[in-house]
Amino acid sequence: MSVLYLLSIIVPTICMGLVDRRWRLFLFRPGRAGRAVAVVAAGTVLFLVWDLIAIGADMYHRGESDAMTGIELAPELPLEELFFIVFLCYLTMVLHQLFVLLLARPSARSREAA
Repeated sequence: MSVLYLLSIIVPTICMGLVDRRWRLFLFRPGRAGRAVAVVAAGTVLFLVWDLIAIGADMYHRGESDAMTGIELAPELPLEELFFIVFLCYLTMVLHQLFVLLLARPSARSREAA
């Protein structure tokens, strides 16, 4: 049993949290933490259900690797999948908020024209 793959998901998630905290993009926006957690939780549930449907349809099988913990949340659903889904949802929302912020800023050309 190894935690290498799990750590390779957790470390970037922490780094994404640091970026989010620094620029207050999603989870660290004042007064919005509860909503942010709900959005990530909803996305996580959606993708977990998707995975379980794919597993039930025999379209998805757990890969074997020495880097994985070997812990399964359900048959063919490794613990690492849950952490990956949370990371994917969080990353998506941080990037979305970053693009919203960047697109809302007036560009240098518009400032020069004014």
